[in-house]
Amino acid sequence: MSENTRASLVKKKMGFNQMRNTIYWLQRVMKQYNLSEKDIEKRLLSMGRNIGASFSKEALFNSKNQSDLIKELYKVTLKSKVKIEQEFEIFTVTDNKSALCKYQYKDIQTPGCNIVIGMISEILERNGVEVKEMEILNCKTHGDPYCKHSYKLGVKKTK
Repeated sequence: MSENTRASLVKKKMGFNQMRNTIYWLQRVMKQYNLSEKDIEKRLLSMGRNIGASFSKEALFNSKNQSDLIKELYKVTLKSKVKIEQEFEIFTVTDNKSALCKYQYKDIQTPGCNIVIGMISEILERNGVEVKEMEILNCKTHGDPYCKHSYKLGVKKTK
């Protein structure tokens, strides 16, 4: 049996170099098939949601409030220690060492952060948190010193 199972996603150290490089090359291939940046963004978001769905089937998250849950999700899924700022229902996440957006390339406009916000929002929703909006504010792929994501969240739903 393959050791690359859903359960292994949360038990092993992920190889982010390979994943990040694959995302860059995948975008280059998509461009060869004349996909627009908007289409590439939608596909990366969808990939993130699918990854989030897989994580949700194998991982249990214990945080009691939304801010702590977001921190836990970034730590478990991306091995990132993030800073969270909250203003009403808007949670802004700063990740100084984003695993999927380490380098800036002239031919890459769509950041790997799309996978991150898709994945995190899917896990939040599967844990009873309504995600009204999500947005990439800053990204290392665009030359910023850090990645910053924003989530507008609703009330936690009871299961």
